[in-house]
Amino acid sequence: MECSTSNVNVPEDILRSINFEALEGALNIKFNNRGLLVEAITHGSQPSSSSSSGLPCYKRLELIGDAILADLITRHLFFLYKHLPTGRLTDLRAASVNNEYFARVAVKNNLHVHLRHASPALEKQIQDFVKEVQNEWLKPGFNFFGLSDCKAPKVLGDIVESIAGAIFLDSGRGISVVWKVFQPLLHPMVTPDTLPMHPVRELQERCGQQAELLEYRQSRSGNMATVEVFFDGVQIGIAQNPQTKMAQKLAARNALAALKEKEMAEAKEDDDENGKKAKEGDDENGKRKKNGSQTLTRQMLNDICFRWPYAKQFTFAARVNTTDRGWTDECVGDPMPSIKKAKDSAAVLLLELINRF
Repeated sequence: MECSTSNVNVPEDILRSINFEALEGALNIKFNNRGLLVEAITHGSQPSSSSSSGLPCYKRLELIGDAILADLITRHLFFLYKHLPTGRLTDLRAASVNNEYFARVAVKNNLHVHLRHASPALEKQIQDFVKEVQNEWLKPGFNFFGLSDCKAPKVLGDIVESIAGAIFLDSGRGISVVWKVFQPLLHPMVTPDTLPMHPVRELQERCGQQAELLEYRQSRSGNMATVEVFFDGVQIGIAQNPQTKMAQKLAARNALAALKEKEMAEAKEDDDENGKKAKEGDDENGKRKKNGSQTLTRQMLNDICFRWPYAKQFTFAARVNTTDRGWTDECVGDPMPSIKKAKDSAAVLLLELINRF
């Protein structure tokens, strides 16, 4: 394939308006074709990005830069952590190749100040985000690998990718040149030690281990999304946020905190009960769990069972009650390896029964 680069002639007034010394200094590279760099930092709201002016916005460079950074970061993680399980490598890549991380890379390296746009609303979003990121840096031990409560403007992650695309084309498709520039910009990269588990993932795994039914219920009122978390039909977490995904993350975090607080309270009750029974001389009874601490009991049973090869199965029943005919019936589905399939099995049987009536 022929290596095509941008042949756009950037007007002199635009070239004079860009601080190439600071921008190329931040990247630690000198561009042969500065038109590519101008294109990489030009947002669609900028008047000069219209088709009539001949100076395009960054979208096309973002497309190729996205793929290049994903490839480079995946290779880096794959060869650096040779003995890490595939699932953990996938988590590392997901934390390293996303808009939230790239947006913080843009702020950390002052790339955002060079963005060419003409949107006051976008400028406010960027400034609010920069302040939040600066506050994050002040938190001891904080890392921003996907768990921040502050949603990044998409444009900041986009220009990181578009700049990677510009370097790729300017260097004659030099993948190694892109990595040489971006490896220091991406520092510090996520490691197995600094990768926290996402609250949604942690809650899902916790419920899977304890064979509990986890359910999210979403609603929206105006500009605000509400997400509720139900654990075996009981609400244990709720959160609101303009972005649904952020509301889900915050609700899952609240649910985890509630579950941990409940377990700590139950453990304390168990200790108090055991201590009381020990004083009464009933050592045997003192070793038993309270009847109410069902979560701990199920967890202990699961821990034992996971040591042996066995097939996890779920069984659901579907019940119908009719007020007009006084008819009640229940269909128990077949044991299935997943909750969804078990529910579907029970639903199919009940539908067949209703159709017969």
